[in-house]
Amino acid sequence: MAGLLLALAVPAASADDLFVTGVTVNGGSEARKSYDTVTDLLNSLSTKGLKQTNPAYTETSATTATLYVRGLPAEAAFATNATTLRFRVPSLGIDESFTGSDRDDSRDRFEDFLKANGDDILKRMLKELARVSPVDPIAGNPASLMSQMGVQDFGNVMEADNTSPGSTTGGVAAAFGAGLRFDRYSSGGFDQNVTTLPLSYRRDIGNGYQLTLDMPINWVDTQGASTYNLSVGGALRVPVTPQWSLTPALRIGAGGSEDLGGGATMYSGSLTSRYTWDFGDYRLGLTDMLGLYRTNALDVGDYHADYDLSNRMFRNALDLSGPLRDTFLGSGAIWRAWIIDTRFYGSELYSENQQEFGIAATTRMQVGGSVIDKVSLGLTYLSGDNDVSGFKVNFGYRF
Repeated sequence: MAGLLLALAVPAASADDLFVTGVTVNGGSEARKSYDTVTDLLNSLSTKGLKQTNPAYTETSATTATLYVRGLPAEAAFATNATTLRFRVPSLGIDESFTGSDRDDSRDRFEDFLKANGDDILKRMLKELARVSPVDPIAGNPASLMSQMGVQDFGNVMEADNTSPGSTTGGVAAAFGAGLRFDRYSSGGFDQNVTTLPLSYRRDIGNGYQLTLDMPINWVDTQGASTYNLSVGGALRVPVTPQWSLTPALRIGAGGSEDLGGGATMYSGSLTSRYTWDFGDYRLGLTDMLGLYRTNALDVGDYHADYDLSNRMFRNALDLSGPLRDTFLGSGAIWRAWIIDTRFYGSELYSENQQEFGIAATTRMQVGGSVIDKVSLGLTYLSGDNDVSGFKVNFGYRF
């Protein structure tokens, strides 16, 4: 997890390399080496690592190591015949020096300083990474913990109204839900694959009130680097009129990646409004959500990680649904199409708005003597600022 600290993107670095060290010795040409994890990147500052990257290196050479990791410029340097390691992050005004008995000891002192979070360096760097990194595990992109928590609360409200006036699909007083979602995103030259297992329990408690409990589990593969996220949420649907409902929700999540170098716990509260209009066999829906998100510190290995992020998410959607007649899906099947706009405000993030366009089919299915209340299959295309793009394939069922 040592990599909670070092990051940058420079035009000369390859877009597909998450971690690269560029080593210059005695003012000569730069030699580079790529790494799979941020821990390997930190180890590249050892005598062995520097020599493997640039064979011209010696323990008395004037050496500069430029660190290329997902968006933030950093530099580690030794002067001629000196053991002092100077670490700089120009964009944050960080400039620290560490002097040991030899250069490896200086590197170890640097790592110990980071573990103790001296001068709040980790907090400042993690917050900056959410702003400049296209693949931060906690915030700033559609695969991050913050985005996934907001999407879950919003989706719970839309999915609860997964019928049309022309549908004969009936509901049940209580239902368990499970499914599988696959998302693929591209941003800043990096690809992310997200696999989500959404688990939920929904219960009608009378007079139009509905309680939802859920626990989505996410695994994100960022070009071989793994991130794991999990959140637990609860929501209560409150009917205002037959066409309008309000749903407050609370959620707590945690996640991170030792490979990418980032981790946090997160708390959120949201309020979602859902209004529908019926036109014969068709239903038009308007869904609006305001979510508040706050990170909290997380101890990952020997490191105390704290992003110190506070954000608001506004997520708004229009959707249209109607019956699917004369198809192999049988009676009660419906289709739904939607447009969703998402915007973030507060702490600066790499991507602060995204738009989604999707379509899904939903039906009731009987397997043997059991009835699966709803089975759905959907496809969504996403586009956002800073060249973020992707798609989602979603399969779910309630029983």
